[in-house]
Amino acid sequence: MTSEPTPRPSGVAGVVLTIRFLTELALLGGLALAGSQLGTGVALAIVDAVLLPLVAAALWGLFIAPRARRRLPEPARFLVEFVLFAGAGAVLVLVGWPVSGIVLAVAGIGIAALTRVFAKDG
Repeated sequence: MTSEPTPRPSGVAGVVLTIRFLTELALLGGLALAGSQLGTGVALAIVDAVLLPLVAAALWGLFIAPRARRRLPEPARFLVEFVLFAGAGAVLVLVGWPVSGIVLAVAGIGIAALTRVFAKDG
């Protein structure tokens, strides 16, 4: 490991990566919201609200994150991102948040695609 600082992306790549981070947070928040609506009781709703984002974060950390030890190659990495955002969007639609679900899915998948164009190793 070197002590050299990692260069920070600037310009369009920096903007895309910043928005990507925000969509990742929205993914986790959307899954927590959807999970809280899925349970039939308070205890199950809490478990779902914690479990859904936890599973998504684990998958992201294992296979998508830039420093993941088992980082998938393209296009498999994009496919996992696609499935996570589309799945979160679908679950939000199913629990009665259709606009939020569609916006999350479209924005997340769109930014994932833009990341491949403007921030190649993001």
